[in-house]
Amino acid sequence: MIRLVLILCALATWTPVRAADFVPSAPKEIDYVVRDRNGDGHAAAEFAARLTVLHFWASWCVPCRVELPALSALQSDLGREGVRVVAVSIDRLGWDAIDRTTSKLGVRDLELYHDRDREAAVALDVAALPTTILVDAQGREVARMRGQGEWTDPGLRRELLSFVSR
Repeated sequence: MIRLVLILCALATWTPVRAADFVPSAPKEIDYVVRDRNGDGHAAAEFAARLTVLHFWASWCVPCRVELPALSALQSDLGREGVRVVAVSIDRLGWDAIDRTTSKLGVRDLELYHDRDREAAVALDVAALPTTILVDAQGREVARMRGQGEWTDPGLRRELLSFVSR
């Protein structure tokens, strides 16, 4: 009987883990270079938008794989609002792993780049995957999220758009 009461109490107080939230930061300029499919480098300034969602991921990261289709939809839905989603893979196996993963997940409309040697991840202090950094129109980091985001959640999208108007 005591065991049943303890289980019922635990269930009554249990709430599902909430997806990660953006943690605002004092705006600071960032600098990084990532590579496209041809191996050409692209610097931070090339990704300018009203708000850039810079998302670090890897094919072996389960939460990252869950997020990719939602991030693609986010780009489709909020692109007209000035939001640009840039997905940067840190896969050591390169474009084969990136292409295999995105193809399997049906991701077609996401801007993909590679950070094979993790230079950009190190420069931006990306300590865990997935990590998403919000970059304002002046090229400054204004917030970051460590962990999986619920990109289809209207509340998260409102929060994201609040950074566009700052």
